[in-house]
Amino acid sequence: MANFFKEMARTGPHSLEEVRLSLDTDLADHKQFIPLLKEHHDFLEESISVLIDKEATDFQKQEHLERFFRLVEMHGKAEQEVLYNHLKANPEKEARLEGFAGQDEHDLAFQLEAELTGMGYKTQWTEEIAAKAKVVAGLVKNHIKEEESTMFLIAVENMTEEEMEDMRDAYIQKCIGYLINDRAETIFAGDWKMGTHTDTDSFHH
Repeated sequence: MANFFKEMARTGPHSLEEVRLSLDTDLADHKQFIPLLKEHHDFLEESISVLIDKEATDFQKQEHLERFFRLVEMHGKAEQEVLYNHLKANPEKEARLEGFAGQDEHDLAFQLEAELTGMGYKTQWTEEIAAKAKVVAGLVKNHIKEEESTMFLIAVENMTEEEMEDMRDAYIQKCIGYLINDRAETIFAGDWKMGTHTDTDSFHH
């Protein structure tokens, strides 16, 4: 109950440290996989709302874009390595199509992230950067809506409870790895398969 009122009184977005700590809690509490993914969507929405807000200042957007990309790296890469890969290997065509479509949308978001990083959004904020930031925020917002209205339902229909539990644990571990390391692409280079996970890199705090 205390956590409920704490969230009700919140006036700002969750910090990356709060997100990091929530992962430990979710793992210990055995939080269900789909609600966990939706919780991480909410974290992303906190920055998306600022990036598409006409009233937000340039500084606010610049600050939120960096937070947004850190969360996109964490959530997006962990999700595709666990959920999407499983969907793409599913016997049902509908599930496979959802997995491939989700992967393509993630690739577009990562491409826009690379372009904005190349434009130096961390040190300057131009109209061109602002426009591209709005595009990537809108893309991810629509992607979230599609996942929650279609993909997650298909996943639940085509996966067992045990599979969901395995994916939850693997997803959380990958999220931790991506979030605690500044070079996210070097973490968890190994492939994850149902029930097993092979690392080619180690955790570095």
